[in-house]
Amino acid sequence: MPGAGAPPVRRRGSIVLPRLLIGLVVLICTEVFSGASVKVGLWHPWTWIVTYWLYFAHFFLFTTLAVRTGRTSFSSLYLWGVLFGLYESWITKVIWHGYGGDGKFVMGSIGPYGFSEISMVFIFHPVAAFILPLAVACLLCPPLRRVFPDLAWLTSRARLARGVRVYLIASFGIVLAMNSGGPVHLAANLAIVLALLVLVSRLARPGLAASDGVDIVAFRAKGFVGLCVYLAALYGLTYVFLMPAGRPSVPVQLLTFVFYAIVIVGLRRHRRREPVPTVPRDTLRREMRSVLVGFASVLAVGMILSPLTGRPAIFAPVVANFVIWTPLGFLLTGVSLVRGARRASV
Repeated sequence: MPGAGAPPVRRRGSIVLPRLLIGLVVLICTEVFSGASVKVGLWHPWTWIVTYWLYFAHFFLFTTLAVRTGRTSFSSLYLWGVLFGLYESWITKVIWHGYGGDGKFVMGSIGPYGFSEISMVFIFHPVAAFILPLAVACLLCPPLRRVFPDLAWLTSRARLARGVRVYLIASFGIVLAMNSGGPVHLAANLAIVLALLVLVSRLARPGLAASDGVDIVAFRAKGFVGLCVYLAALYGLTYVFLMPAGRPSVPVQLLTFVFYAIVIVGLRRHRRREPVPTVPRDTLRREMRSVLVGFASVLAVGMILSPLTGRPAIFAPVVANFVIWTPLGFLLTGVSLVRGARRASV
């Protein structure tokens, strides 16, 4: 039996369940809030065989890189999220071939890329697939906030932060409603989500309590190699076999690599940040309540508006949403790059 001052003995597999829980949070913030997997039903095998693990592997790849390189500021995390979102080119071909995979863009194009579709790279995935789930992970495992202290702002009482949360609730809620398939279909999906969330969160509680956070989000060498091998296979197979007609000309594909180059250079210009010594814990319970309220609010907005699925009334706010998302994504990317350049020159 270890002494009082000894570190807690980690049971085999205790990191696995917290990681699965965080992967579920990523799936909820993306595939549920957008309604993408809700449309086909969360009971569909594709969601759990492919989609879940796609998000899981991308999320933990970039959290591992963020921790190992020390690029953990809010701006750095945003840029990691842009790299995450670029899978919408090689895997789904969405930014090249539209949401429907028919070559038709929802709101026209910007050169070879869809205007609304490119928002998946520059705003939706950086926020919904990376920053939001990581902020929740910091609440589930408070020591993790030492590594990502900037994320505390997102769940704080700051006026701007509250405004951002309200905007996200409205934004995600109307998109969820559009893709809900109607109230009954949405209710069946939400029942699955809530049951899984309750079950996995309870099972993951001991692992979260025994963790310093870093061991959950930063894979060790063998695990990281495993993530890379899985993603390499995923990209290779889907590039060849998933909507091959969606691949554009070679020059356009090469142009897409420019996005990677710009973001990677921007990340390199951000300074390495060391973990902060301590983090305040007195607000964590209140912040978790605000996250749960936000989660419930998105689902409530989606449920209330779900009877409008397929009707013209729902399209106007959704179109307005995409009109905002794309330039906002470009703006946030530019700000994140400039902040890195400024810090590098100090």
